[in-house]
Amino acid sequence: MFQPTKARREKMKAVVGFIGCSGSGKTAGALLTAYGMMKEAYPDLTQEEIWEKIGVIDTEHGRAKLYADTDFENTRIGQFLHIDFEPPYTTERYNQAVVSMKMAGCEVIIVDSLSHNWQGEGGIVETHGKMSGNSFQNWGKLSSETNELIKTLTRNNIHILATLRTKQEYVVELNAEGKSVPKKIGTKPVQKDEMEYEFMLNFSIGIDHVAETSKDNTRIFEGNPQILTPDVGRKLFKWLELGIDVQAEERRMREEAAARESEEKAAAIKSIQKIIKGNDEAAKLLSNIEFKANASLVDFSAKWAKAALEQITKQLGGN
Repeated sequence: MFQPTKARREKMKAVVGFIGCSGSGKTAGALLTAYGMMKEAYPDLTQEEIWEKIGVIDTEHGRAKLYADTDFENTRIGQFLHIDFEPPYTTERYNQAVVSMKMAGCEVIIVDSLSHNWQGEGGIVETHGKMSGNSFQNWGKLSSETNELIKTLTRNNIHILATLRTKQEYVVELNAEGKSVPKKIGTKPVQKDEMEYEFMLNFSIGIDHVAETSKDNTRIFEGNPQILTPDVGRKLFKWLELGIDVQAEERRMREEAAARESEEKAAAIKSIQKIIKGNDEAAKLLSNIEFKANASLVDFSAKWAKAALEQITKQLGGN
């Protein structure tokens, strides 16, 4: 049965897409956003400590490292953690890379790029092409790959900023002198069509580096084209932190439950010890219970201690 509960605003982890053609500034924008998030989260840390909380999973032949120790949009990009992600670009290896970054202490992970999982060596399209049998049915067999990738993005309890390439096209526009010149534009993201829906926020970035939102659950950035800066990350982090810290609340509830259990256990043991004092029959009953449980009274759980107390009290009352 389903159990309806009142909806509550909860703290969230970011799942943000940075979508654009080559040269639009997806990687730099993601780095600056990540920096703004961690600067807002840890205002007292040094620059080096902040950048150590940011990791880049780099499928772009190590190009993200070109930004390290450089000034970009009036911000010094430091030495972030880096994984040079070589093919095959399988879903399983993407998840392994994310887990490795988490274990290294990263709190914001930039996946640069997510497109290789779809159209890269060992990716879904290549895997589909090597499968025998009915092409349509084979796509169905590969649907679990996308589902697992979505779990990697949404269930790792960490901020994920993912870049996605777009298919490139050219349009002809008039420049300031009235001459016709070709302009590179990005169209459809290189990933499964439904993937965009899994992000809470999507920045579509033009070749002029200006980002617009194609989806914005935060409602902070919609209708406001801008160049991505640390201020975007700062605003995003503040929005994510609004509401209840579910993990902290669950931790508090577990601690309170453990404390109650400890108190109940202590009370039951104290009552048993009081009953068996000078009462040979009660002591014998306890000894039998300990023998069957293969444990001494002090090692009983709260449940076992209360059950022992109930059993001894019941048998003594019946005699």
